[in-house]
Amino acid sequence: MTLASFPHSLIRCLTLGAAGLTLAACAGTAVQPAAQLATSTDAGLSASRWELTRWSGHTVPHGDNGEPVILNFSLENGQGRVSGRAGCNRFSAPYSVHAPGQLTIVQAVTTHMACPGPAMQFEADFLDKLQAVNQYKIDGQQMEMKTLDGQTLSFHAREKPSASAKIKFIYVASQKAPCSTGVMRTTCLQIRERKEDPWQLWYGDIQDFNFEPGIAYRLRILEEQVANPPADASSIKWTLDMVVEQEVVKK
Repeated sequence: MTLASFPHSLIRCLTLGAAGLTLAACAGTAVQPAAQLATSTDAGLSASRWELTRWSGHTVPHGDNGEPVILNFSLENGQGRVSGRAGCNRFSAPYSVHAPGQLTIVQAVTTHMACPGPAMQFEADFLDKLQAVNQYKIDGQQMEMKTLDGQTLSFHAREKPSASAKIKFIYVASQKAPCSTGVMRTTCLQIRERKEDPWQLWYGDIQDFNFEPGIAYRLRILEEQVANPPADASSIKWTLDMVVEQEVVKK
């Protein structure tokens, strides 16, 4: 029997055993809490956000066919945590680097937003596969993760907001409105911070946000000051952190 034929739950138990943790999880008891995982990490993992670009046998979401899959590695209270999007929902999971190039990711917790069937299936498969990851390699802007059953997941580095970024919540209207940027006529997002506020035009972009007409949103964004912006550009940069709510609006 090959490793590829083992259930992921059993493979996961083998990984835990190799890491020196108890095998009680194989008998059905709770997995060791994150605080008992090794706390070593790799600055290369947390230096960028990582977008999934290739996974053999799967159609990877990249914006026009679904929300891109993003991993964000960080240290919280001395413990490694990876979070991001999994194709539909946000997720978060403890992780540990046991030695150079050796990575363990524990079972993730997710939000519970419903998406079309294919997106939900992709998400379930992806989160399941994360638990089988045991190796990784970073080469410049590229990262590859290897799993115990021999699969490879490829990622590309994306910009990571600074630690000084401010968290804001905004509402986005279901339709854009006409606006002008210099001599150019175009359409802009309509935004407001409170429901009772009037709509205001937003002339910039919201990085990582894919607006769909007919859907109203409430977003959690990261706001950063841009040093020395071009004369025709904003001094404020917004990056999507989370879609808090979204609702289809009937005309």
